[in-house]
Amino acid sequence: MSWFREQSIEAIRKAGGRMTAQRQLVIDLLETLDGQLDAEALYQLAHARDSHLSIATVYRTLSTLEAAGLIQQRYHSRSHERRYYERTSTVPAYHFTCRACHKVIAFHSDLIQELEARLADALGLSVFGACVCLDGLCPECQKKAEARPIVKPAPEDESLCQL
Repeated sequence: MSWFREQSIEAIRKAGGRMTAQRQLVIDLLETLDGQLDAEALYQLAHARDSHLSIATVYRTLSTLEAAGLIQQRYHSRSHERRYYERTSTVPAYHFTCRACHKVIAFHSDLIQELEARLADALGLSVFGACVCLDGLCPECQKKAEARPIVKPAPEDESLCQL
């Protein structure tokens, strides 16, 4: 049995839960995950294998594993409208999302860790992590944007605006 699976089972038991086939399926999918999934995508994968699985089971399992520090959530946009989950890593990853093609590019930056350390020292904080979501245009979309002529929108008819 893998370390992740052992620790996940232990976390569920410590939280007062039973190890069901559905929870085991969610753990198995997370264990083999290469990258990140949101809860809905994880549910779709698990539900395809077990139609009795509920989305509530997925959310409860994710919550338990996150509280145990076995998985972590990430955001890909500044609005934080969707959480993505991955197994906990010792190397923090941050994300850049292209506004045009919506490609998500993970990156690591020692500068962010340095900022965390400086803030901790200057303000006496205990920093546990940072959520950094950058957005803009990826290199491919930058090239496409440069190749297109920029068309300015027509000025609005101010006579229609009555404040």
